[in-house]
Amino acid sequence: MLFAIDFDDTLTADPVMFRTLIAVVESFGHRTVCVTARRDTDENREWVSDWMKKHGIELYTHFTSLASKVQHMERIGLKVDIWIDDDPRKCAFGH
Repeated sequence: MLFAIDFDDTLTADPVMFRTLIAVVESFGHRTVCVTARRDTDENREWVSDWMKKHGIELYTHFTSLASKVQHMERIGLKVDIWIDDDPRKCAFGH
């Protein structure tokens, strides 16, 4: 299974808990990625990467540039099985 975790107000809400959750998910052979509606800019890539390093989290991050997260992942050929997001509407409709 592929788990997609939102960044702002989800992953950032409790980094210790999510770091543990990611380890458990991956210990069962599943994959985890971060999917954020943030714009795909060098500044955002650096900020997210630095934050993750600071909190000991290693996730590949997909930037949707405010588009639907579901459509973005489908467009690049990845089917997400489990979405973890503070606002699930944004997964479908974007910002």
